[in-house]
Amino acid sequence: MNRKVVLHIVTLLTATLLTYFWVTDETLVDYSLQLTGILLLTLILSHRLLKTSSFKLVESVVTTVSVLLVTSSSGGLSSPLFFLNLLLLFELSLLLEPIIPVVLSLGFIFFYFYSHQLGNSPFLLVTLFSFPLMTPLAYFFGKIYLKEEHQKVEIKHLENKIEELKEEIIEEEISNDSKK
Repeated sequence: MNRKVVLHIVTLLTATLLTYFWVTDETLVDYSLQLTGILLLTLILSHRLLKTSSFKLVESVVTTVSVLLVTSSSGGLSSPLFFLNLLLLFELSLLLEPIIPVVLSLGFIFFYFYSHQLGNSPFLLVTLFSFPLMTPLAYFFGKIYLKEEHQKVEIKHLENKIEELKEEIIEEEISNDSKK
């Protein structure tokens, strides 16, 4: 893994850990939706101020924290919005690197398990198994997307090379015509 991937993983796991502390604190948990609103305002402002590469990380952190806060506030594992966690795995694999959902899904399992959002129902434990089931899909979608992006760059490079060769051929024909 390169340095950038490790930085992204550590940043997202740190955001998940800080969200865990927020959700388990009895006084702070009442302000989860307000924090989500502040994070969304931060996202809008940072979109105007940051470059695309930096913004992707900010967007990933904001969406991760927001999804965790919203699902925790609306019932945790039994929340009707729990599916947002699974969509988040796909978002992160497409936005950053495909390996991110593999590590972050483990972080989400620990987050929901240790934040006591299982309740009294052991059937909610089955919900946690959706992470290991969806993670390979998110990983492979991210790999395919990354490959497609590399192919687009390669095609653009080849198009530029074709244009250069056409110009060289035209210049060569002009110089050959002028010699005759």
